[in-house]
This record gives sequence, structure tokens and C-alpha cells, in this order.
Amino acid sequence: MVLRRYLKAQEDKDLEALMSCWHFDVEVTHPMRPDLSWRGLETYRQAWTRIWEINPHSRFEVVSKAVAGNRIYLEALVEHADGTMIPNMNILEVENGKIRRGRVYTDRPTRDGVSINAFVRDLNPLEQPKRTPRSIETSRDDLKP
Repeated sequence: MVLRRYLKAQEDKDLEALMSCWHFDVEVTHPMRPDLSWRGLETYRQAWTRIWEINPHSRFEVVSKAVAGNRIYLEALVEHADGTMIPNMNILEVENGKIRRGRVYTDRPTRDGVSINAFVRDLNPLEQPKRTPRSIETSRDDLKP
């Protein structure tokens, strides 16, 4: 199974084994940070090459994982050169034993003093600005790389 191979490659820091888990034309979207979306195996290779070259002892800690049909749900923490453990929630679609598509939810942890109540109030003010309703299809276009 690809998840087992992927986790073993992360543990061993084996770049070629890691790359073998991914389809050559993989598409990954970052719904929270769309500019981080990417396509193609070479982009992924460059990212992990950089992480392991700069921080050869980088930790990859699995928080939780599950497989349902052709989907992998993987929550992990990745250590970067400055020691920051970056949380990642990955939803990966597998085709023919390789990861073909993914959605990755990740960002630097930030303490900005905004509580959940303030966050919700900001998104849902009492006085609604005039806006044009967006269809679900239009909103989903924002998720495409």
C-alpha cells in the first residue's frame, strides 16, 4: 500500500522511495493558501530535497492516519530548519498505487490573539456588505491549482 511506502520513505529519508509514491503529474491544491498549489513530481522532489539538505534530521511525525477507499487521510507535523513543527492535513487520492491528487491544509502556526468568536464575528458581521452570491462551482474553482 502506498501509505506504508510513503511513511517508510519519510522515516528513512529516502528521496527516490518517496518519489515513487507519487504520480508523475500529481496535482496538489492548498485550499487555505491557493498560491502554494502545485503540479508535477519535480516540484515535490525540490521541496523534500531542500528540507532534507538543510535539516537532515528533520522530523516527520504522524498525528493520525486513515484510509477509506482510494483516499488517504494523513495528519502530520513536519520539522523545518528553524525547528518549527508545521502541521499538515493531507487528503490524498490514489490511482494505480500512486498518489494522483491531493488537498493539503498547512500553514505556519500563528498566535494572533484572535479568538474563535472574533474570527466568526469577522466573517459574519451584523451588517452584511453588498455582494454577489457565488455558486458552489465558482467557489470550488478557487481550489484548483
